[in-house]
Amino acid sequence: MSKEDVEIVRRGLDLLREAHERGTATDALLEQCAADIRVDASHRVFNPNVFEGHAGVRRSIEETCDAWEDFHETTERLIDTGDRVVVLQTFGGRGRASRAQVQQRGALIWTVRDGLVRHIEIFGDQREALQAAGLEPEGEDP
Repeated sequence: MSKEDVEIVRRGLDLLREAHERGTATDALLEQCAADIRVDASHRVFNPNVFEGHAGVRRSIEETCDAWEDFHETTERLIDTGDRVVVLQTFGGRGRASRAQVQQRGALIWTVRDGLVRHIEIFGDQREALQAAGLEPEGEDP
């Protein structure tokens, strides 16, 4: 993984936040994604799913925006593993239907090849994400 790929992830995170604010993927975000991108959200508790292609990216963002009010995410740390970037985050919001306020730590694993985002895995548990990336979680909280 090169510094350029890490910067693609940083830019992608900024564009993803913008997409969540708008309720849909922006063209700028989709331009950073391969046509056959795969967004794997099967590791999360709520609405586990796998999304394919640009249409899948749009659907993933729209489903998140439909489920949450005031959805927000804060990047805590980026970890370059050589072939992927692990993004440790805190995210939360208020459930649109339940009205419950939620705040939790999670993670994303981004795979970038040839300057395009090819795969994003979404985890509701940082330890699980670190283990999936072949890293050992440190201490109680990564």
